[in-house]
Amino acid sequence: MGKIEINNYEDLFQVLDRLNESIDWNTFYADRVMKAPFLVNNTLPDKMITEFVKTHGVKDAVEFGCGEGRNAIYLAKRGVVVVAVDSSEVAIRNAKDKAQGLENARFICSNFLTVDFEGRKYDLVIDSGMFHHLPPHRRLQYRELLKAILKENGHFVLLCFSADEDGAEELDDLEFYTKRNTGVSFSEQRLRDFFDSDFEIVSIEKRGREMTEEYIDIPLLYGCVMKLK
Repeated sequence: MGKIEINNYEDLFQVLDRLNESIDWNTFYADRVMKAPFLVNNTLPDKMITEFVKTHGVKDAVEFGCGEGRNAIYLAKRGVVVVAVDSSEVAIRNAKDKAQGLENARFICSNFLTVDFEGRKYDLVIDSGMFHHLPPHRRLQYRELLKAILKENGHFVLLCFSADEDGAEELDDLEFYTKRNTGVSFSEQRLRDFFDSDFEIVSIEKRGREMTEEYIDIPLLYGCVMKLK
């Protein structure tokens, strides 16, 4: 490791990145050892997304951490123009294979924070399971990006680990670094504290366990709908 110099905020953030463990998502998707519901049922969208689309007009959307494209493909098949981003080359390759013929679905392999959205704004941003893996300093960039790419009164749909469940541990933001975690859970109040300054919290509810031929609902998660103020 070379000499560390912090000359700007990104230098600082990169140093902080070294204080938390990261998941090798290429290995996760290639080896398929973990039996995560979204991996086993990788063609089924989240029930919450299907519910939202039925009650809201959505012309265009962005998905952070799209994985193998199950939500993005669902939207694209219903005429929504979708930009879907994931850092895993394996996941994006699989998503593109499944989305052949869907011209309105664009899949990008990248760190979502570095994607150039070219000033475009969208009706909807989706995050199904990525936010809870972000270290606290990157959450700040995440929130700013949401504000930058959502249309006026645009919506943000978030699915993240909920506290008081048998999932990820709930930690304060300092503990995230000292315990070198790869993910945390959130209480409803913590989500409100973080997003309330810029978003109207439309709903926060715990998800159940349900699977049909059309969708999957995953327990251990909070489902949140927020509207840009």
